[in-house]
Amino acid sequence: MTSAHTPKAPLADPVSPLEPGRDSLFRAYVEAASDIVYTLDLTGKFTFVNPYGLKLIGADHYDEVIGHSYLDIVAPECQQSTLEVFANLLKTGELRDYEFVVLTKSGDRVFIEVNGRLLYQSGQLVGALGIGRDITERKRFEAQLKMFSMALDSAHDSALITDLQGNIQYANLATRRTFNWPQARLTGVNLEVFFQNEDQVRWVLDRAQGEGWSGQIVCQRYTHETFTAFISISPVHGEGDATPVAVSIILRDITQQENIKAELASKNLELARANRLKSEFLANMSHELRTPMTSILGFSALLSQSVYGELNDRQQLYVTQIHQSGEHLLSLINEVLDLSKVEAGQMDLHVTAIAISPLCDDVLKMVATQADMKQLTVHREVADNLPTLLADEMRVRQMLLNLLSNAIKFTPKQGAIGLRVEQQQEYLNITVWDEGIGIAEEELSSLFQPFQQLDSSLSKQYEGTGLGLVLTQKLTRLHGGDVTVKSEKDNGSQFTLHLPLNCRVKTPHDERYALLNTAAPPTEMPVLPQAATSGPVLVVEDNPINALLLEHMLTHWGYQVFHCADAPAALDWLAANRPILILMDIQLSGMDGLQLTQQIRQNPAWQDIPVVAATALARPQDRDRCLEAGMQDYISKPINPAELVSVLAKYTLGQD
Repeated sequence: MTSAHTPKAPLADPVSPLEPGRDSLFRAYVEAASDIVYTLDLTGKFTFVNPYGLKLIGADHYDEVIGHSYLDIVAPECQQSTLEVFANLLKTGELRDYEFVVLTKSGDRVFIEVNGRLLYQSGQLVGALGIGRDITERKRFEAQLKMFSMALDSAHDSALITDLQGNIQYANLATRRTFNWPQARLTGVNLEVFFQNEDQVRWVLDRAQGEGWSGQIVCQRYTHETFTAFISISPVHGEGDATPVAVSIILRDITQQENIKAELASKNLELARANRLKSEFLANMSHELRTPMTSILGFSALLSQSVYGELNDRQQLYVTQIHQSGEHLLSLINEVLDLSKVEAGQMDLHVTAIAISPLCDDVLKMVATQADMKQLTVHREVADNLPTLLADEMRVRQMLLNLLSNAIKFTPKQGAIGLRVEQQQEYLNITVWDEGIGIAEEELSSLFQPFQQLDSSLSKQYEGTGLGLVLTQKLTRLHGGDVTVKSEKDNGSQFTLHLPLNCRVKTPHDERYALLNTAAPPTEMPVLPQAATSGPVLVVEDNPINALLLEHMLTHWGYQVFHCADAPAALDWLAANRPILILMDIQLSGMDGLQLTQQIRQNPAWQDIPVVAATALARPQDRDRCLEAGMQDYISKPINPAELVSVLAKYTLGQD
């Protein structure tokens, strides 16, 4: 095969310049060389190839190469440029560091770097001599190095390599972006330009003398603007040497993260403040609403029970409606407060062993009147031999009442509702079902949203705040269980409480934290087990109506009552009198009830007088504060007459 576009030149007889015997020493060197040594005639055909060249090409014999064109082993993409280079060699007489790709007999690609000279015989140009070196490994390394450099340049983080004095040997493109550096090259610039003082540079370089270091540091941009960065410093060791020869620095600008962190901290402070204000609002709302509720429920109970005379039927109906409306309002207040406590993680469970069958009977009795008013059939399906349930009995009762009340509310007259209880492995499934209006599938997702009612229009048929189901779900999950619902529009609903038989262990707080805030129905007024002992009861209460209610209740039970509206009046009265019991409101004008109690306890003459809080502050922490101030007991408003009788019996009659 011949080479195209070969320049015309006088041709001599084809004689190899390396004829045997002519230069045996040179031939021995060429044949032992680890480079390719070859000669070409003026047409580009091989006239000689040393053994290393044959081995590299993959040829077994010289005749596979000698007499053939060099283009036969050149990769297709390199053939045109190789033709031009060979023509230029014949023209200029010299070839330096030309790189091209050779295809071996097995199809492998080998990168070759060639240097060449012209060959003359008797002053006549006869061909060319080429010496080529296999640079495949170098090319592979260069490709890897280029890829590594491209990867570093595309990185978001700044990457630098410096010598031990801090002079930059390498910096990726992110370094320029990070430091707003205007110059294209940073090589040779000292690290000190990135920091505010030399001590920082020395400190950074010292970290590379050991195992390295990573952490936050303050840097400066080209404009001397400072910023916070996360830096990772590592020593670079020489090959086979434990001594550091350079320093590797990876640096990330964390200004945005720090700003976000500061913003989050600010938001958290705002949320904490909002949560504190919410708690204060709920506490104040509880007090302000419970205070008048005490009078509404208390006086209506006194009237309904004919304590001061018989009522006619119409009067009895009106008083009963007043009391029931007050109870309804109190239940709404309690739902809001309970929901806020659960969401704030302040709801504690008082876990006890519960016999589930009697509990179900009790709950069904509580809603029986409501069901009878709508002529509903109530089904009870409680499996026999159910195991004991370990849970907070008051909260389980509250959940069942919520579900049963909803079932009654949404079921038409003469319909049916039911309560079904069964065990499923380690869970107790309590299901409340009804034949009511049902729930459309698209509305199920909003069923457990606070203050959300499926019928929220101004003309809605059913009253309520939309908190009952939300609170039920949260209380169930607080026990380690959950609530599921099955329903179809106009085809009834089925709500199931899935409660583990052994609910969460009893909290560190004990039964003191059970809220005593459920108003008693206007049944018969409780009586003391024996006549009241001699001695007055001091009522410290700033609300005159509530004070009047307590005075009438205590007088009914035979006690002598004295009332003081504030702390100074109470202290003045105590200086001349000794009560057998003090009922203490907390939110008094001027000195509050806690401070007054503490002052009473500091007087040796008054230390043994029992003090019981009678307050509208009904949170668990409120009870704690009262006991810590030196009070013996606590009752929350609206005051439950039975509970008040229990307190009187304990502290005035000595009966537990």
